[in-house]
Amino acid sequence: MTTTTASRDVAVLSAHRVVTEAETTRSLEEMIFEVTSAALEAAGLDHASLDGVVLSGQDQTDGRVISCMTSAGPASGVDRDTTMIASSGEHALIYGWMRLLSGQGRNVLVVGWSKPSESVDPDRAELVSAEPFVLRPTGMNATIAAALQASRWTPPDTTVDDVVAWPLGVSDLPARADAVYAFVLTVGDAVGDRTPRAWIRGAGWSTEAYEFGSRDLATPTALLQAVERLGDAPGVTEWDTIEIAAPSEPAVRHVVDAIRVDPFAAVNPSGSLRESPAPPHVAGLGRMFAALDAVSAAPGPRVAAGIGLHGFAGQGATVLVVSNKRKG
Repeated sequence: MTTTTASRDVAVLSAHRVVTEAETTRSLEEMIFEVTSAALEAAGLDHASLDGVVLSGQDQTDGRVISCMTSAGPASGVDRDTTMIASSGEHALIYGWMRLLSGQGRNVLVVGWSKPSESVDPDRAELVSAEPFVLRPTGMNATIAAALQASRWTPPDTTVDDVVAWPLGVSDLPARADAVYAFVLTVGDAVGDRTPRAWIRGAGWSTEAYEFGSRDLATPTALLQAVERLGDAPGVTEWDTIEIAAPSEPAVRHVVDAIRVDPFAAVNPSGSLRESPAPPHVAGLGRMFAALDAVSAAPGPRVAAGIGLHGFAGQGATVLVVSNKRKG
């Protein structure tokens, strides 16, 4: 799908998050309520003043069937237009942006979460994703998929310390965490005298075929297509900061090479995949949150991009471009 910047500018008025290695004192619903309430307060809004809510969770990981039934309440979704996006958290954020561009309301709350600590075995959920009808003692999961992809870029005689799945070691793989993110988006003429976290300047996304056999794991096709579909948003050469959520550190480096990032741009200044833990479903949201930080704290005009790769070996890619300067 191709996106273009419409005449209606959209700002991220506020954003809030809770990220912890393993939350044991609060339920997922309590975490959602805490984060959404803080985001609304920072935006100068309340639950009753929302025009719409967009949610994104992963039922298998969170152990909840049709999880929006339990999360809609704490996320302000009662008695208002509420949409659940299951593919990834970053898709929910893009959907919220598109909703406002199309004229559906003046503001929207976007909430994405994942709480793998509640799952007895998070790897089992990944097995179900790979083979929804058959569970096998061994099978595909995110780590194996990331290793298969990284092996395409690695000489076969490479030695790896603390190997998890060759050629990936512990430091190459993302760290898990429990996380909830909330963003309040609003149209430009509703910002008033408030200072937004950033202005959304454009977005692009794409998804490759599910089957590994029909994909070239060494080439990030979905990402390249997503970048091409940014419309008139600031392009790669204009990005001062790039925050990337990827299956592995080799994949991060390959993203930088594939889209030809400016050598002077800051890549993942918020930390490595181990230093900035996040569950896979909302890892992209975490990097987009970091991109907001990069421009909102800048003394002069800045442009940042948040990139989220989701699915096994980066099957899908989403790029969000933000700036502290409104278009024009």
